[in-house]
Amino acid sequence: MHPLIYRQQFPILPYPLQGVPRPRKPILHSCLCVVIDEEDLATVALQIHKKRFYVDVKKNWRGRFMKIAEVGMDGRKSRILLTMTAADDFKDKVLDIVNIYEELVKKSEEQPSPSNHDDKDDGIIKSHILNYPHRRYYLDLKRNQRGYFLRVTMLSTSARIKLAIPAEGMRELHDSICGLLKTWWNRTPSNNEKKGFNLFFVWASSRTAITIPGRSVSKFRDIINELAEHLSATEVGDNESPTHENVQSDVNEPESPEPTKTPSPEPPTD
Repeated sequence: MHPLIYRQQFPILPYPLQGVPRPRKPILHSCLCVVIDEEDLATVALQIHKKRFYVDVKKNWRGRFMKIAEVGMDGRKSRILLTMTAADDFKDKVLDIVNIYEELVKKSEEQPSPSNHDDKDDGIIKSHILNYPHRRYYLDLKRNQRGYFLRVTMLSTSARIKLAIPAEGMRELHDSICGLLKTWWNRTPSNNEKKGFNLFFVWASSRTAITIPGRSVSKFRDIINELAEHLSATEVGDNESPTHENVQSDVNEPESPEPTKTPSPEPPTD
């Protein structure tokens, strides 16, 4: 086989030389066009005992959200993320736990030896759970040898993050969240949006919601009323219609003959 005739049938492979890096070709992908950027809108710093807490309001391409971060004595950070709607629900749960804690403090001041009959076996005094499509939050008021504290746990599909907030700083945390929400979140709809309502279907581990806009509320009401009337008419028809057994028995029973009248005897004539 002559090498000059059949050489082009075998491609020449460019083997890299040792010590010489191969040039990399630029890879174009649609994901590279998306720039993930966060904008800091506001920050509140809290110093509670020997810990520092930061409550931040940020903004990205999805919208505004809130981040609560805990910085320990060793510099480690633990942070949880909240949507503005979740932060509004979060502050209400924190306020409820704050009220319970203040009641416990008053009872302990009145009684020299407070009893812990309200505490559970695991040290949890009060708990709240917030369920959302991709995250779940646990708020637990607990007690140990150091005192009362609030344990906040964020459970997502990829992480489980915990924050430990001393009880003396729960009120400050609540006030900070309220102030940021008042400034950076408006729960009333804008001029371009119309009012409506949401319907929620909550299951054990899921939550589904549909939104009915304001312009469709009357139509939705008419549909519900029509379905309700149809169901009520169906139930009434089922109750009034004779059963199959009664109809069969009526068909099988022979008709009873009518009694014949016998003529009364005429009186004898003279």
